[in-house]
Amino acid sequence: MSAQMEFWLYLYFPQLQLDKLLVLHSNTPATKTLSDKGKSHHLDLTAPLAIVGADHQLLQLNSAARQAGLTLGMGLASAAALCHQLQLIPHNAAQEQQQLQQLAQLLYQYCADIALQPNCGLVLKLSPMLALYGGAMQFWQQLQQVLQQAGYQYHFATAQQPLVARLLAQQGWDQFLLQNEQIQQQLKALPLQQAQLPDKLQEQLQRLGLTQLGDVLKIPQAELVRRFGAGMLHYLQQLTGAKPALLQFVQPAEHFEQQLELLYEMDRSDQLLGPLQHLFGLLQLYLQQRDQLAYQLELCLQQRQEQQQQLQLHSAQGEYQSKEWLKLCELQLERLKLKKPVIQLKLILRRAGPRYAQYKTLFAGKQQLYSALQLLSLLQARLGKDQITSPCLNNDLLPEQASSYAAALEPQAAIAGTLATVRPVFLVDPPLVLDAEQQQQLQLYYGPERLSSGWWQQQSQHRDYYVGQNAQGQWLWLFRDLQQPEQLYLQGYFS
Repeated sequence: MSAQMEFWLYLYFPQLQLDKLLVLHSNTPATKTLSDKGKSHHLDLTAPLAIVGADHQLLQLNSAARQAGLTLGMGLASAAALCHQLQLIPHNAAQEQQQLQQLAQLLYQYCADIALQPNCGLVLKLSPMLALYGGAMQFWQQLQQVLQQAGYQYHFATAQQPLVARLLAQQGWDQFLLQNEQIQQQLKALPLQQAQLPDKLQEQLQRLGLTQLGDVLKIPQAELVRRFGAGMLHYLQQLTGAKPALLQFVQPAEHFEQQLELLYEMDRSDQLLGPLQHLFGLLQLYLQQRDQLAYQLELCLQQRQEQQQQLQLHSAQGEYQSKEWLKLCELQLERLKLKKPVIQLKLILRRAGPRYAQYKTLFAGKQQLYSALQLLSLLQARLGKDQITSPCLNNDLLPEQASSYAAALEPQAAIAGTLATVRPVFLVDPPLVLDAEQQQQLQLYYGPERLSSGWWQQQSQHRDYYVGQNAQGQWLWLFRDLQQPEQLYLQGYFS
């Protein structure tokens, strides 16, 4: 392909809504849906199933419905008479538009110029990307892998004009060619019924005995415009590229917020893991495109009567992989009791940051490797964020005040001076009072070391500390309170 030649790739997704059901079904342990009266009934995606439009015509069919003899565009009455087991789902155009947006974001990491098209289509500008990928077929193979992983059926075609590529893709041509001669031959053989001409204009052309688009293109353009007006002129300009196509290219989403309608009402938290796998997959794509890590997510569980429950998901290290977030979410869901069945999920990214090099692992096993921060995130998700703490030193000499617990892995303030070396490993809390017999069995080897609390503290304390050994050979840390010098206390044991 020459540098001046411009080519477009059109992707047509004929059954987005139905394919989404099949994708979710593969990750969901059971399927049931609700009737209009609120009673649940089973939805078998292996049985005849159709997406029906507002005009009561069949828009999308699964393989079982096609085998039963149903066809696209068939009326609902005829379809029901032909197949009594037919299951119907209303068409949801807003949901398909959302799916198309997600697909555009998925492909954005491979092609920068992508525009959404009516009737479930995407048009991609090939010309700038071919040199980057080292050729047309290398680029197309990369896109095919992504589309196959997405799980949607699609048709495709290439052409120098977006309209030509769309006509051929919606016809199901499925050819990735950069030879304009072959493309034009296929275009000319296109029946007028599939040329997407205005109904009135198509009827006029058929009255003249024209059946294919090639028959129309044989007529001089000036004659066509004179007889059929500005509508024909606009159509021919798009078909021949005389007028550039007005396309609005998609941009990367600034914020991640995705919601998912569930196949059926879920009253157990473990049932949510399948749909959540899909949402976390979208999050992983978002983070990979920006080379970021997610630190905090918010999961909203939409329930009946406009109620909801929220989960705050945290990762101390930061994660981008969907499997890691799914693991953290599963631990929280185990502790969650649903108030009402869940009908919709919404996942929001609250805090993210740049992605750095991989952290060193704390534990190495045959199956899993965890860093310290990953282990912390798992413990917090399982036990609760407030239940995981770390010991820290305080700027105080008395043992009861010298240490405390803070939030896990929280940065600790520097302690002035040096720490004493003669300190036991195990402290007795509260200190144990030794009777006269126990005191007689002791031998003191080190001390006294006086430790006093600050004058600004509410209860002033002054103690003399000793290191001694009892009859059993244990080394003890002992002290006398200057207010009661005759009494000896056990403060701790040396290891």
